[in-house]
Amino acid sequence: MPYLKNRDDILDALESNPKSVRRLWIEAGFENQYARFIKKAKEQGVSFRIIPKESFSKRFKDARAHICLERDEFSYTDPDSFLLNIRDYGASLFVCAFDGIYDPQNLGNIIRSAVCFNVHGLILPKDRSCGVSDTVIGISKGAVERINIVRVTNLARFLEDLKKAGIYCLCLDEKGEGILSDMELRQPLCLVFGSEEGTRRLTRQRCDGVVRIPTSKGFASLNVATSFAVASYEVLRQRGFDM
Repeated sequence: MPYLKNRDDILDALESNPKSVRRLWIEAGFENQYARFIKKAKEQGVSFRIIPKESFSKRFKDARAHICLERDEFSYTDPDSFLLNIRDYGASLFVCAFDGIYDPQNLGNIIRSAVCFNVHGLILPKDRSCGVSDTVIGISKGAVERINIVRVTNLARFLEDLKKAGIYCLCLDEKGEGILSDMELRQPLCLVFGSEEGTRRLTRQRCDGVVRIPTSKGFASLNVATSFAVASYEVLRQRGFDM
């Protein structure tokens, strides 16, 4: 059962996605300190329990605060529903796909940046990516509650589905001939990123173009989470930060 142990993450989950919450746990003696959390749980219809210090420490061994939130397993967005609903965004649509992410730290940071940069959805392959774990949820600082995250069996095929829906698919690769900032990014767009090991050939072939982010000649490779943040910012810049 997933648990949130960061106070900011707990409050965000109570406010933005209470249906995913099962129970709020508080160590006895800290009721006044977390009165705001208890009030929010009551408002959202979330049950809570106040338990003795010994019981709290035994149940939540690595919790640094004196509060913990028990929640449901993370629920991914259905791929077919995602394809239907993204049409509502029109020309402002901005989604991103990843040809594999193995590091939970990277995925957590990507999800957090995605919400900051108004990305409408993230697409992950089932077999070449870590899932949305407790670690990812914690690093995202509650952002997982605010974005569609899709897991697909075949990423190349799903990119074809996006293209049929009128979405321009642009691959980011350090060996790309074009420059990202030279591209028109104000159309319905899917940016495609490789894993920590790069982008697979079939994935690149399914894209409408392959571009790169200019970097120092002495060290051209960017971390995937950093590439994502830089590229997403460029999309926002071209669109006037009004998405």
